[in-house]
Amino acid sequence: MTEMYGHRWTANFGVSADQSHTWASVLKGLTGLQIANGLNALVEKADEFDWPPPANVFRQMCLQMVGFPTTDEAWIQALKGVYSHPAVKIAAEATGTFDLRESKPTNKALYQQFERNYAIVMRRAQTGQPLEGRINAGISHDGKTPRQLQLAQSHQEARDLLIAQNIPTDPKAARALLLARMGIRRSPDA
Repeated sequence: MTEMYGHRWTANFGVSADQSHTWASVLKGLTGLQIANGLNALVEKADEFDWPPPANVFRQMCLQMVGFPTTDEAWIQALKGVYSHPAVKIAAEATGTFDLRESKPTNKALYQQFERNYAIVMRRAQTGQPLEGRINAGISHDGKTPRQLQLAQSHQEARDLLIAQNIPTDPKAARALLLARMGIRRSPDA
């Protein structure tokens, strides 16, 4: 980092490595190959980092595998059913391709499930394990019954229809719009 950032690095962190420094604790457990991966990512993204990145950002860069899409890119690919890497396909299949095809990009619960599955597949790649294999289901903290989930989905679809059709959700505004479309004029006190 000293060679890349010069005084911007040494002014904040010194010339020699300090084992008790935050960077040392954040990078603890990374292999030399992973740190080299992070340094290569810094070189590739030199225009984004005029100053050294925060330690947690650098750790993420170290853990990002070359050739693998980011989680957000993988999410969009999984929704479309077009995979640029086998890891995305494996995570999508573990999440459920039918659910992904029928979902919207704003589905937070499904995104979290996909994100978890993709992180597991990425961890397998980082540790040199085969990407394929069963991914155990996480423990759900959603205590809703299937009927409650279906009702919530129906309500969400109804709200989406109201927005798509530009129907006001305020009762007075909806009444005024309906009367205007029907050509009925009422006095303000009616």
